[in-house]
Amino acid sequence: MKPDTQTIEIPHASIQELRQRGELPTTKEALAIELTMRVGELLVSAGAGAQDTVVMMRRICQTYGLSRAQIDITHTVILVSYYPGDGLPPFTSMRSVAASEPNLSKVYAVNDLVNQICSGMSVSRASKRFDRIRKAAPPYPGWLAGLAGGGISMSVQLFYTTSPKILILALITGYLVNRFVYLLSRTGLPVLFRQMFGAWLIVAIAAGVTWLNAHPSLAFLGYISPTTLAVGCIFQLVAGARFVAGIQDAIDGFYVTASARILQVVMLTAGLVTGLVTGLDLARTLGIDVLISSDAPVVQGVTAQFVAAVATAVLWAVSCLGNLRTVAVTAVVALVGWTVRWSVVEAGAGLVVGSFAGPMVAGLVTVFIVRRWSQLPSFGIINGVGMPFVPGLTLYLGLIQWVGSNTANPDPSKGGTTLGMAAAIALAISAGASLGAFLGRPASERLMQLPVPWIARSRRSAGPVTPAGGKLKHVSGRGTLLQPAAVGGEGEAVPDDNDSGAPGQTDPDTAARRLPGQQGT
Repeated sequence: MKPDTQTIEIPHASIQELRQRGELPTTKEALAIELTMRVGELLVSAGAGAQDTVVMMRRICQTYGLSRAQIDITHTVILVSYYPGDGLPPFTSMRSVAASEPNLSKVYAVNDLVNQICSGMSVSRASKRFDRIRKAAPPYPGWLAGLAGGGISMSVQLFYTTSPKILILALITGYLVNRFVYLLSRTGLPVLFRQMFGAWLIVAIAAGVTWLNAHPSLAFLGYISPTTLAVGCIFQLVAGARFVAGIQDAIDGFYVTASARILQVVMLTAGLVTGLVTGLDLARTLGIDVLISSDAPVVQGVTAQFVAAVATAVLWAVSCLGNLRTVAVTAVVALVGWTVRWSVVEAGAGLVVGSFAGPMVAGLVTVFIVRRWSQLPSFGIINGVGMPFVPGLTLYLGLIQWVGSNTANPDPSKGGTTLGMAAAIALAISAGASLGAFLGRPASERLMQLPVPWIARSRRSAGPVTPAGGKLKHVSGRGTLLQPAAVGGEGEAVPDDNDSGAPGQTDPDTAARRLPGQQGT
């Protein structure tokens, strides 16, 4: 590294804490870049695609006059480099992306923050608001999110049964698997072993249900299918959302990030497969009966399928701490996507084509909706819609056919064909969602150019509005913050001393500089 290049590894502390410790960068470029990287870190850790994250980060940089900033994301590292010109040395800053549980409500708040930054919010106020977003409590308790995650096992059962007894048992077993894997993650155990131990628990649950069915004294419970319960629990461990994000990054040209995410999916799937295979083999060695059928269960009627698809998508959004608007939009888009999938399959096009068409239309609709309500996390909605399409049953049956069970002999040929079908469906889901988002971007831009209501036109005609990339005056020195400039004039530094950071409050200097007709934040 050249000696005239400054590189800073930003610690995981709030911006205000760095300010109090005197560790906050003092240059105007560094203040804006630090905020930009923190926004990027939150989005990437929540599961956003690299392309969408870079777009959001560039919006912030351009708003604060750093249009020459170069941004790069490599899955676990965010790198931003800015060259101010005039013979000054370049400024380079790097931040590691910490692994964390998805929180769609914070992504929603950050998207709204970026919109307000582009409308004229100063770096100081934006930094304080970001700290509040980062420290904000989730919209509902953690146990409710865990219950929603476990409830996916129950909603998946609606594809195969409407028995209240099976649904309640699926909720209980799904919650146990969800919390077990969560506790393993808190210990820092690698994902390969978390998936493997979670699969062992699924085999143990299937063995326990088999034991219940074999005892005449418990005949009053009726027959409980170990296959359907195991399939519902597998949905807790299938990495469908990460696979969609990896394919999207590959399509967008972020090959390093895409390779890392796809390799992560490979490790997650390998852990799941290893756990199921070794668990069944261990049970067979110990003489424990696990009566799992290698035949697919009968799918319920159309109404039950639609209820199951929408409920699965909604529960996934709740488990990722999505707010009410995100959950509602996820439900609507899931209904649209499953309608397309069901129509295509009923028309005789096949399951793979239906799994491609449904997510494609869902991705297209999601982009259109997000263009109008830009705070919504598009990747979260698309991932939630993709959950009902995940081939958990096909994957499970392929493994059972491959290794055999107490009720069926091993058939590697049939199992390999079924596993190939599962892989084809997974790829179709990812490709469809990615293509829908790709086609929706230019179409939604044209939609945004359609005539707007006369009220908005009258406000626009009253005076020019500050563009997102308004030019900034380069002011050096300590204690200064960047402020977007009005059209036709240079920007100026705003002191930080009197900035209260209250949400929705407009800086007096900003209000004084606002042109007639220019909207506030």
